[in-house]
Formats: sequence, C-alpha cells, structure tokens
Amino acid sequence: MYTRVSLSIATLLGLSAVCTPASAATYSVDCGTNGSTSLVQSQLAAITGTHNALTVTGTCSGDLQLAAMDSLTISGLSMTGTLSLSAATHIGLQGVTISGELLATDHSSLTVANSTVNGVVQLMHETSGTFSNLAVANWVDPGTGTASSGIVCEMSSECSFSNTNVSGVPSGDVTTPSIGIQAVSASRLNFTSGRINGFDWGVHVWNNATAFFNPYCANLSIDSNRSIGVEVRDGGVVKLEGSPAGSGCAAANVIISNNGNYGMLAEGGGLGFLYLAQITGHALDGLLIQDGSVVKVRSTSVDRATSTGLSAAVRSDAHLWFNEETAGPTAGSTLAGPVCVTSDSSVDTNNSSTVVRETSRCP
Repeated sequence: MYTRVSLSIATLLGLSAVCTPASAATYSVDCGTNGSTSLVQSQLAAITGTHNALTVTGTCSGDLQLAAMDSLTISGLSMTGTLSLSAATHIGLQGVTISGELLATDHSSLTVANSTVNGVVQLMHETSGTFSNLAVANWVDPGTGTASSGIVCEMSSECSFSNTNVSGVPSGDVTTPSIGIQAVSASRLNFTSGRINGFDWGVHVWNNATAFFNPYCANLSIDSNRSIGVEVRDGGVVKLEGSPAGSGCAAANVIISNNGNYGMLAEGGGLGFLYLAQITGHALDGLLIQDGSVVKVRSTSVDRATSTGLSAAVRSDAHLWFNEETAGPTAGSTLAGPVCVTSDSSVDTNNSSTVVRETSRCP
C-alpha cells in the first residue's frame, strides 16, 4: 500500500490548489515482501509539483519507470528489476538497492548516494549522474548466461563517481568481454576513489570519450581483471593521475596490478596519461602502445612483465613520452625491464630523468 504522510505547504495554509500547485510533499510506499513495483509506480503517477520525497519500504519486484519527472528524492528502495529514468531531472536516490539495471537516458540528471546495484549502471543520451558511496556488483545474466559491464557512460553523457567499488566476473568468451567501466561516444567520466576488479577488462575508453581517474587522499585500484587493466582506443583519452602528499593527505596513487596480459593498452589513436601510477604483475607488457597511439608518463613505476621481461612495448607508429613537467628534469619514472620499440615508433625522455633501455626484439 502507499500513503501520503504529509501534506503540501499550500494545503496546510488552506490555499486553493487551482492557484498554487502542490509541492514539497512526502510520500511513502510499502512493497511488503517481494511486492509488485506497480505499487510504487502508482504512487509516482499521483505525485504532482516538485521537490517531493518518496520513501519505499519492503522489497519490490518488477521494473520501475520515472519519465518526465522533476526534483524527486527516492529513499530506501529495494527492488529486483530495471529502474529506468527518461527525461527525468534532478532525481535523487538515497540508500537504494537494485538487483538488475539502473538506466538513465534522454537528458536525465540524477544523484545517487549510499547505494548498491547488483547489475549494471548505464547512462546515455546526454544524461548526467553523480554517484557517491556506490557498490556495483556485476552478475551473470540469467537469460544469456554471460557477464556484462558494470558501469557504462555513453552518448555525450557526464558521469562522476567517488568512493565507488565495481566488482565483476569474466564473461568466459573473449569476443564479448565483461568490462568494469566503459566511457563511450564523446562521454566524460570522472572516477576519484574506489576499486575496479574481477572483469575481463577493468576500464575501456573509446570513440572520443574522455575518462579521468584522479584519486585524492586514498589510492585508486584497477586490479585482478582477467586480461587488461585499462584500454584506450579510437580517439579516446584516459588520464590516470594520482595526487602528491599535501593538505593533510598522504600521496594517492593509481594502482594498476595483476590484470592478466596488460596494465594499459593504447591502440587505434588512443591517448593515455599516467602520473603517480604503479603498474605491476602483468604477463606481456605493463604498457602496450600501438597503432598511432601516444602515452605520456610522469613519476610512475612499471615492473618487468612475467612472460616477456619487458616493461613496455611501442610499435606500429606509436609514441611513449616521459615528461615530468614542472618537476623536471631531475624527476623521473622507473622501468624494471626494457622497452621494445619498433623502427616506426619512438620513445622520448624529454624533461625527465627516466632511464629507458630500448630493444628492437619485440615478441
């Protein structure tokens, strides 16, 4: 059942509803145990005005749609199904648990805090979303038997995450890898703290999207993914840049570790930037830069790959660039192994003390 537990200000003052629209009301819905989300949907249909709040108790089952709504906060919702937002603006989700999908599209805007999604978070079509204290646990689709991505930000959307942990499982099919975070098609993603682990690929940035991984006061980890930590390609830009100690905080590093074959793979014109990163525990290359891509590195350590003995490989008209900016030329990065460089590619240590041992013997 659902009830309206407080009246609008206009009603309390006894003013005519014709003259003053209802606003700032609080509502509640109780789904009971695995009750239908139609109870919540009916309450949403009855809400008028803006700046309303809806509290949901119990556990709900089924899909739920928020279309063309404005300035609504939903708290306590626990549901199995898809929660979809379409042209819904200024939507707040507090303390929600979704087993399924959170989908926001068509210029929606939302803020999500202290919540869990056991499934997929997808923002598309110029949607904006801000997420804090979020846990995304990827699951195997019962219909297809395959694992999917954890977070997808696409089609010119703006997506920001802090204190977010994204965990998943490999898909079992190399042609359809599971991916922790995807930034796609001119979208912009910011990820300031948390962990991404357990997928086939940790991060995938492509088709002119831009992704920033900028931890502050705490390390950010991309680790234990089956084959790739970070891939950037097709005009994508990814910046993985920690922060030095200061303002009462210890240094915050980007940790890229134990991701199967590659720590970072840049190809097809992708651009990568690394600062205060630690790249360890990969079989083939800590860094693989190829096919017209460029990677710039500052104050970063890259260990020796366990299978090839290389720290990096640069090939097929690619470029690896060490530049310490204002800290140069005495500061530098450390490479435990040599860098394989083919004749059509290059490595530059301009404004950096980094020592690169080059080899043309590329596996």
